[in-house]
Amino acid sequence: MEFLNLVLIFVTAFLVLRAPGRERLAFRLLVISTILMVFLFTMATRTGLLPGVNY
Repeated sequence: MEFLNLVLIFVTAFLVLRAPGRERLAFRLLVISTILMVFLFTMATRTGLLPGVNY
């Protein structure tokens, strides 16, 4: 899932640099990437067996 997030960020950067007309799509991908990061962080901290200090 982290790789998917990284790919979304790179595609967003590519769209902004190479196709400025597709800025709306790039912004949507960036929002999806941010939501995915928050979801992954929530799942990692809520369902972890060890507290966050012990990593």
